[in-house]
Amino acid sequence: MIKYIYIALAALVLSACHRGPRAIPEATMRTIMREALVSQAILQVDKSAPDGLPRDSLDLQTRILEKHGYTMEDFRFTIREMSMRKSNPLANILSGVATDIKQSRIVAEARYKEQLRIDSIAQARTSDTVFRSDTVLRGKLDGYKIAYSGPVAGDSAVAPGIYKIEFDYSTGGHARSYTKSVRARRINKAGKLAESTLWLPTAKDTVPYEGEIKVDPDVKLLEITLSETLRPDIPKDTCYLAGIRLVHVLPVRQARALHLRQITGFPDQLDSYYEKRYLDSLAQRGGPLPPFTGR
Repeated sequence: MIKYIYIALAALVLSACHRGPRAIPEATMRTIMREALVSQAILQVDKSAPDGLPRDSLDLQTRILEKHGYTMEDFRFTIREMSMRKSNPLANILSGVATDIKQSRIVAEARYKEQLRIDSIAQARTSDTVFRSDTVLRGKLDGYKIAYSGPVAGDSAVAPGIYKIEFDYSTGGHARSYTKSVRARRINKAGKLAESTLWLPTAKDTVPYEGEIKVDPDVKLLEITLSETLRPDIPKDTCYLAGIRLVHVLPVRQARALHLRQITGFPDQLDSYYEKRYLDSLAQRGGPLPPFTGR
């Protein structure tokens, strides 16, 4: 009896080794085609993909087929068989793939916007106003200067990141474009200077202004100066500026971590809970990407 069992097993193994190609179901074909198209698009955009990820399109398709339990021979056989049918389901499969990809894009964009919203809240709630002035400027802006050298007196270390210069202002009825600006000078510890200019749009009525200044590491002094170009052929402006603020905005990941500690009291090693609680919940509401498995 045992002898016959061994013979039967050997026959099954031999038949499995020499079996012909298998037809892939339509729903699985739809999934395979979608995954292949999306993966190929990602590789074309991301030139710095990890070395373990196949870059050859044929190798990529082979791995996707293996994941679903099929071979390239099975895929070619299925394409040939479907194209020979009178009904030819390939057109419907490709139409379904296009629908799946479109819906995946819609879900992905919604998640991305939600993540940006969450991150903007974290940055807004963890930002630090490092300078504030009640000075009101009227008639002349030129020459007003802010010198910031860090939160600790004598330390001469400006934390890197984005600094927002904010105030309310108007330029009067005679102002011209590109005559008023905010100029930023960053001096690092080696004495190297970096400068940038933010131009103020003309504003007859009082409006809020917000400009961003990027500060790299090792900066010891940040100088911000209000400047204007006076022209003799233009009547004197009736400028107004008040409520000057300099706000340090943390990078996104630092803002997330600090915001988490502020609202939960969790220690640093539990910062990953933030993403688990807020960002992963987006996938639960929007479904996995891609959201379709075909029909």
